[in-house]
Amino acid sequence: MKHIFAFIFTLCCVATMSAQGVVRTGLYAKDGVVLYSDPQSEVTVAVTVKSTLFTPGEFARYAQKMLGVRASLAEKRQTEVVCAQVICGKSDLQPTKQITSTATEVVLPAYKSDNRAQSAEQQAAAAADMIFSLRRSRKELITGDAGENVFGAGLASALSKIDAMEQQCLDMFYGTTTTTVERKVFHLTPNSAEKNYILARYRDGVGLLPLEDLSGEPIMLCFTPQAVDTSTLPLATEKDKNKGQFAVPALCKAELLLGTQTLDSKVTPIYQYGERVVLALPVSK
Repeated sequence: MKHIFAFIFTLCCVATMSAQGVVRTGLYAKDGVVLYSDPQSEVTVAVTVKSTLFTPGEFARYAQKMLGVRASLAEKRQTEVVCAQVICGKSDLQPTKQITSTATEVVLPAYKSDNRAQSAEQQAAAAADMIFSLRRSRKELITGDAGENVFGAGLASALSKIDAMEQQCLDMFYGTTTTTVERKVFHLTPNSAEKNYILARYRDGVGLLPLEDLSGEPIMLCFTPQAVDTSTLPLATEKDKNKGQFAVPALCKAELLLGTQTLDSKVTPIYQYGERVVLALPVSK
């Protein structure tokens, strides 16, 4: 009967410790093998920032005169944090960077028909003439005024080339936009003496900054541990001959902040903020 009660007691202890994430620590033997354990919790943080850069066209100041519509003359950059994640444990998530642009590499502008030197205004006039010429050609192709031999795949190809040439000329007046989406990944192993960790800095219009750049707001990961409850664990007493040291993690609220704004939060067990206890072990027969 005593063996049955001991077996039931052992099962209850194992279930309780497993539920709380309790693990053995220090140097100990198991199944004839000497082991060493010092559990350390890790947290991964991923922050994704989208940056949009508008670059004015080189003929922007002539847009009103040549095309009848104003164009922006100022470069403008906008940034925003589009995603922020607190990931419990170590993650294989990798940093990424994607760049898309409305600009195309131009060796020789579409409006250039010879190698004569031209002033900026003359070049702008040539680009404007090209835009209106291309639009007339597009209309003639679509309405059939350009002839009956342009149709099907040939028509689609011709219209596509016209669109590309027109867009190249329009970009020279109205500028281009480059969008960059960059994800930074931070791996953190907390220590028991520190609850707040500055990972990076961020400034509107610039994006992510290194830690030493104090012009940006801090991106900070803050841990708020809960009290550790050991009341259900078989704490060892002086009478217990078979005992071992165990680590009990503390449930923590991990909150990712940008200044005072909460980007993300998770509740996760962290061993570094928990307790080390000595538990009674069942006597092996």
